[in-house]
Amino acid sequence: MNTSTYTVITFAPVQGFIEKSRKLRDLYGSSFLLSYLSKIILDTAAKSGCQKVSPATINVTRGTPNQIIVEGKFLESIAKSEFKRAWQKVTKTCRELIEEKVSRDDYHWRQDWNAWANHTWEFFVEHGTTIGEARQKLSEKKRERDWIGINWQGESSTLSGADAIAWYGMTDQTHPLSSMAAQTEKITEFYSQLSQALGESIIDPDERLSIPELIKRLITLDDVASKLGLEDKDLPKIELPPKFADLNRKENKNWTAWFQGDGDGMGQYMKEMREQSQDEAEYAAKLDRFSYALLKWGHRLKEHLPPSMNERIERGDLDPDGQIIYAGGDDFFGILCTNTRNQNIAAQKCVQWFYKFLNIWQQHQQPITVSVGLVWAAPAVPQRDVLQHCRETEKSAKSGGKDRIALRILFNSGNYLEWVCPWWFLQEVLEAYSDRNGGQNWNHLYEDVATLEARHAFDTQTGVALSLFEIYFKEQRSVLEQHCWDTPEKTGILGNNPQSKPEKNIKTLNDWIINLAKVGGSIPLM
Repeated sequence: MNTSTYTVITFAPVQGFIEKSRKLRDLYGSSFLLSYLSKIILDTAAKSGCQKVSPATINVTRGTPNQIIVEGKFLESIAKSEFKRAWQKVTKTCRELIEEKVSRDDYHWRQDWNAWANHTWEFFVEHGTTIGEARQKLSEKKRERDWIGINWQGESSTLSGADAIAWYGMTDQTHPLSSMAAQTEKITEFYSQLSQALGESIIDPDERLSIPELIKRLITLDDVASKLGLEDKDLPKIELPPKFADLNRKENKNWTAWFQGDGDGMGQYMKEMREQSQDEAEYAAKLDRFSYALLKWGHRLKEHLPPSMNERIERGDLDPDGQIIYAGGDDFFGILCTNTRNQNIAAQKCVQWFYKFLNIWQQHQQPITVSVGLVWAAPAVPQRDVLQHCRETEKSAKSGGKDRIALRILFNSGNYLEWVCPWWFLQEVLEAYSDRNGGQNWNHLYEDVATLEARHAFDTQTGVALSLFEIYFKEQRSVLEQHCWDTPEKTGILGNNPQSKPEKNIKTLNDWIINLAKVGGSIPLM
């Protein structure tokens, strides 16, 4: 093996594959598939005599990052061939399961299944004498994409609308249907049979899914997992969270908390890691340890969901209030909700869990901070919209200065309120709140802000917001004034200081206080 050569491998689309999801089962299935395919590449590289660098190998498939670095020249032909073989096996297994569960003699859809088996993914491999060189060449290669789109006819799926509805006659050209109504009737009949065979928790009879959307659902079934060999000793068994059927937010009228997070400044940290290494071998070893620490942390994140393990044991219920959908190291996504049907989880409980999240994060013992977007979502908001807001809210936390949490309340109308706060100040400021009667009724502050906004008081009086803050948060005013902006020692409450625009500083401060009042008044935070 040529130890002076490094290979970097990745595939796409990743984010788009996860985004086209309606149910938690879709999210989990898509994340699992991406991680499963990554692990196939890692295993193939090892068989080819290459030494893995990143990600580290631990006994978990869900959460494996999809950019793979190995030491040695891992031939693209071998990597791509095994990757394609694994994906084709997935598609074939899912198709055969449907044909077995819904038995009929007039299936005319294999052509489309084969198209998805061969053209779902773009695959990229590059080599270099250093990891940095290989990464740079890979980045340039991804900009020159050779993508093949799959053409289709007929109605589009009800989940993403991006691809054709998968049904038994989708490529039947021998007996064209006389009308759209006749085709719709046949599709309705097929999805009713599919729902009965697999269960409504897998496929709702009113849904109309595309082939890749069906695959994401079916990969979570034990029948599919066993046929793919996911129960073999060399591959970890898919750990499907329980009670997917109990998480229909619209039916149960449940508000739920969705959170998405990501480590801060990973690129800069990797650069510093390389600069502090004597050679490429030392850098590779550091990457491996770093990857292992984050993957292990991500795998154990579900253990920290509320309530604590001790509380669960005391109450005789080991089910946590929530699920981790994926945790690929520093990149994670989860939901907080009660494991009791038709019961809301309290917003206060969700926010209070994040009081200790920084301590949970730091258990990987790596010198990186984290930014998280937390979306408190109304029950009628479509899951696709919730996912989009999660991404936007995480970006708000990043753009607000990093090392912080952004809290967004998302209403059924699509309107939202948002407030951003650094981790160290979150509990400190929320627990300091006291209303005019010495209680914790956030409506008092909310009403005062609404009145002052109606009178444009915040536009004309620069000290109004701070004075109002002092009334309700007492000594926290001095903390806010002292730590408004980032310093080398401490993350600023408002982020970076635009020193050249003092008027912007005043507006940023006013907005932060106003947003806190509106969020607190809309969902009591304590």
